[in-house]
Amino acid sequence: MIVVPATKNDVDEVVRNLGRTFAADPSLGWVLRKASDPVGIFTAYYDIIVREALEIGNVDVAKEEDDFLGTAVWLPPGVHFSTRSSLKALPLLRHTGTAAPTLLRYLRATTTVKLPFPAWYLAVISVDEKARGKGVGSALLDAGVERFGDDAAMLEATSARAAKLYESRGFFPLGELKTPAPTPEIIMWRPARSTAS
Repeated sequence: MIVVPATKNDVDEVVRNLGRTFAADPSLGWVLRKASDPVGIFTAYYDIIVREALEIGNVDVAKEEDDFLGTAVWLPPGVHFSTRSSLKALPLLRHTGTAAPTLLRYLRATTTVKLPFPAWYLAVISVDEKARGKGVGSALLDAGVERFGDDAAMLEATSARAAKLYESRGFFPLGELKTPAPTPEIIMWRPARSTAS
């Protein structure tokens, strides 16, 4: 298995994977469970996000030969998705049906958490269903940790299992983020490490 920077040729496969994965997510997937096509909504949303992330951040893909195994999207300190992306995603709201109010409450809850200092941000990490339990998530996380080195980093864990993985890489839980989903997300960060000797 290798972890390499994604290219524009990877986008279609990456967003298909993200659509499937997040439709089944215990937090975000639960929010859109009543939408008529959660996979289609997530796929369209992540198409917008991944294309912008290729320009402003880092998108890694894990592969084994020609097999796609997973992806991670990191934003460098001080970099955020643009208003343009939000505007592009706005039309997707009409496809969420009765899930729209819950989705808006979820977005309000998850966008209020901000660190008072610059930090890398793991916006997305996803492992293809066929590759789970094979160390793909660890490899993707390790590639990100290697990239940001001694800098601070932040992420949200949507399960206790994910939180354990992040803790093993030096992340600490800051607390639970209450969303409309039945399972709270865990806000985690890794402090900057001093380079002074």
